[in-house]
Amino acid sequence: MHRVPLRAWLWPLSPTSFYFAPGLVAYVSPWGGEERDVGVGTTHRGVLRPLGDLGIDWRRFDG
Repeated sequence: MHRVPLRAWLWPLSPTSFYFAPGLVAYVSPWGGEERDVGVGTTHRGVLRPLGDLGIDWRRFDG
């Protein structure tokens, strides 16, 4: 994935960065400490499958 070459977006409170890869866009926003809010959108849910193997405790995962 590649970071979108723009300044971090300050919404809602923390600097949010955007990333992209073929068929995928994601955002990452720190919530303090080690926690992050991450959202990922894809053109096809199969693109999400590799993310399921990362050991992340996803709140919701549809891949």
